[in-house]
Amino acid sequence: MRNTVFLSTLALCAILISCQQAPESMQNHLAKSSSPYLLQHANQPVDWYPWSDEALQKAKEEDKLLIISVGYSTCHWCHVMAHETFDNDSAAAFMNEHFISIKVDREERPDIDQIYMRAVQMMTGQGGWPLNVVALPDGRPIWGGTYFAKDRWLASLERILEVRRDDPQSVEDYAKQLQEGVQLSSTLAQTEEPTPIDDELFHVLRHNWSRRWDETNGGNDKAPKFPMPNNYLYLLRYAVQHEDQGALDQVEQTLDAMAAGGIYDHVGGGFARYSTDAEWRVPHFEKMLYDNGQLLELYAQAYRVWPKNEYASIIRETAEFIKRELEHESGLYYSALDADTEGEEGKFYVWTDTEIEAALGSEAEEFKAESLWSGKARWEHGNRVILREIGAERHPKWNTWMQKLFDVREQREKPSIDTKMLSAWNALALSGLCHSATALQDPELTNRAVDLAEAIDTRFVEGQELWHAWSENGGYIRGFSDDYAMTIKAFMDVHALTADTKWFDKAIALTEHALDLFEDDESVFLWYNDRQSDTLIARTHETEDNVIPASNSIMATCLFRLGRAMGNTTWEQRAIDMTTQALQQAERYPEGYTQWANVAMDIRGPFREIVVSGPTASNLAFNLQEKYLPNAILIGSNLESALPPLENRYLEDITRIFVCEERSCQLPVEGIPEAMNLLPVRIEP
Repeated sequence: MRNTVFLSTLALCAILISCQQAPESMQNHLAKSSSPYLLQHANQPVDWYPWSDEALQKAKEEDKLLIISVGYSTCHWCHVMAHETFDNDSAAAFMNEHFISIKVDREERPDIDQIYMRAVQMMTGQGGWPLNVVALPDGRPIWGGTYFAKDRWLASLERILEVRRDDPQSVEDYAKQLQEGVQLSSTLAQTEEPTPIDDELFHVLRHNWSRRWDETNGGNDKAPKFPMPNNYLYLLRYAVQHEDQGALDQVEQTLDAMAAGGIYDHVGGGFARYSTDAEWRVPHFEKMLYDNGQLLELYAQAYRVWPKNEYASIIRETAEFIKRELEHESGLYYSALDADTEGEEGKFYVWTDTEIEAALGSEAEEFKAESLWSGKARWEHGNRVILREIGAERHPKWNTWMQKLFDVREQREKPSIDTKMLSAWNALALSGLCHSATALQDPELTNRAVDLAEAIDTRFVEGQELWHAWSENGGYIRGFSDDYAMTIKAFMDVHALTADTKWFDKAIALTEHALDLFEDDESVFLWYNDRQSDTLIARTHETEDNVIPASNSIMATCLFRLGRAMGNTTWEQRAIDMTTQALQQAERYPEGYTQWANVAMDIRGPFREIVVSGPTASNLAFNLQEKYLPNAILIGSNLESALPPLENRYLEDITRIFVCEERSCQLPVEGIPEAMNLLPVRIEP
């Protein structure tokens, strides 16, 4: 690794310096921020501003260029650049004299991050964090990149000032062209020949994607490797519905390899953000709520297909990690755990021979044989990560060993927590808990899911409005389209879990409001930020699925399913139009459109509405979801309801299951086996 010890020590110094309390007169404009990331920079000599009208107006009045620096609190190289450059008095003095400097937390303001990341990718062909951009006083970018050492950073800034002084028109022309390029690349053009949705489409996507599969270690055949839960949720569904054994093997191999690898925290549960190698062996050690929420859903769906004890353990341990390490007293979850402790990346998680022998005593050698200790577990500086053999059953003593190591590890200094609470990420965790509860038929996980749903509804939702972030002082930052889309999906999931119609009603209300807030009059896609948000240099349609699915693809999922259930053909058709437009790019890059492909499979069908009505509907619906049902929406109620799918179907003395397709229902049945016989996709372990 790049001078890991030295740079990690600098990272620790950055954190320690930024966290020290300085006199108010020495603090910059970040001191009153809610973001942990911005607060890390509040005591630096750079006169940082948060993104604000004040900063932008000051730049215009003084005709100074903007420095826009974007990162997040668990970003290792953000910490390094903070110490090397932004803590340096001479560098700060130069920046303060010639620029207006703005710090942005990419997780608080993903809309700003999207715009300037797009610009840097267009300028340099790559992106990442920290993201550093120089822009004209009106916010249009003219130069940018990622990590810079101090001398290179200052030399670049000096050169930019020279060019602007000597040839201002060329700078203005470049800014205009780049802004136009950013806007053009941030939207998906409409076409009069949308992609036809047929079986051939799905087979082509599978074929083109499979050329990049790693059939030994799972995932794609490259490093670093990200888990990409929505990729494998789709591939699992495709494999089942099309009886494709090769695709099934790829999903199972990927999930088995991740569960056995160092990317999974065997001691404390939960997954790291990504693996630095192709074998899921050594992770980048930060742990994100959005990854772990989605991976709960992925392993829950996989457990429905392959009811392995290992998958059940992964689900329970990951859910326990989220609750133990990330739960706030409000019932919401924090955003992330840092990768670094005591100036070293991963120090909290790795082990030496001496530490293992002290913790496990006479059983240490037995543990080492089981955990690949002399081979793949080796990392650097005498440290090792904990691994298991892919696909192997857990050793009978494994859980006992992990508990002993956990007890020892709890005495170490823990990674810092990014205490932001975000609606979209909490919604992903809620969906994961809902699927985990039903797949494992676990009442405790059910209670956790319901508690989180109530916390989301209480803290993030105000009427039909949704906040992006919440703190002790209440909601702040207006919700973006992904906040709405993920929360709508999560409320649909918690309705299916509980058969409580209030969650279905809330999903409908949020959908209606989102369509109004984010409507683009010239496109079927929704804008990422609403019309009342800050005016940026461009507006974006988020359409490409990444580690988190695109806001538009999740909204299309919700529109189709809610539209089909409610008889709202306008919503259903909107989802179809969005999907056929988005899939224009899918053949070239299937991994970037897997949530869209999921919607396409709903549209292609067969797709069923499952309606459960009667005094024991909640129990029956809960038990029904032990099965793998990717191509159905479940609506239920223990009470009489006026919701269109439930209307006139309630009987006081019996609970019935109606299996419907396009609102045409077969005769009701009373048992799960009879209902399953009416469904087109069934998995028998």
